[in-house]
Amino acid sequence: MTKELKTAISIIKKTNRILKRKFQRNGTAVLKYKDQTEIVTKVDMEINEYIIKEIKKVFPDHNIISEEADKIDNHSDSTWYIDPIDGTSNFSYGFPEFATCLGFAKNNNLQLGVIGLPQIGDVCYAEKTAGAKCNGKKIKVSGVSSLDKSMLLVCRGHAEKSRLMFVEFFEKIKMRRCRLRMFNSAGIELSAVANGQADGCVLAGIKDWDVAAGVVLIREAGGKATNFKGEDWKQGDDTIVASNGLIHNELIELTKNIS
Repeated sequence: MTKELKTAISIIKKTNRILKRKFQRNGTAVLKYKDQTEIVTKVDMEINEYIIKEIKKVFPDHNIISEEADKIDNHSDSTWYIDPIDGTSNFSYGFPEFATCLGFAKNNNLQLGVIGLPQIGDVCYAEKTAGAKCNGKKIKVSGVSSLDKSMLLVCRGHAEKSRLMFVEFFEKIKMRRCRLRMFNSAGIELSAVANGQADGCVLAGIKDWDVAAGVVLIREAGGKATNFKGEDWKQGDDTIVASNGLIHNELIELTKNIS
């Protein structure tokens, strides 16, 4: 286990405890918006600041890209991606489906990802070529080979473009027999695919901090992650299709012409 992964796991264990303590089942009394639709809370900012502080203690020269702060650009070949509360709307309304996502890349190649699920205490992590684990136990994607028998997770994002993309996607999938769920947290959805709870997910309107950690997790668990066109997902792509690999081609047939 590399120093970077040890650091990331330690950070996520701590943020799990903090967020579990700060979560209010009746929701947050005051909601603030960073634009017309996206909610941000004081806790988002606190967790974001805490993670940045902890990374800088160990890796002061690394770049850091996070949802709730300006990019820290040290002109390094090493970059961290932080989403302090992935599923802020859920958190702020008192729904427990939220996560913390922490990814790391070297020379723009994703190396590791750690996702914390505070409400159940899970820490899911993976490092390139080393497999994927959750709470120390190896995880792998499911063996479901038919889209019609699958559990599929979806998230349309906040932007108008991504919402319109999902109007088209839902039109294509509405007669299929797969089970659909929407948790509005990429960390929840991607970790569910990695550990075999779900068989695939389709997300649009994403940012790198939303999915960088989950992409590593899914690939190391034996799955596949691409954009809507079927190309390997890379930083900067704003769509993702992630699956156990067995239903991937069926999903891409639905998404490849959506733009």
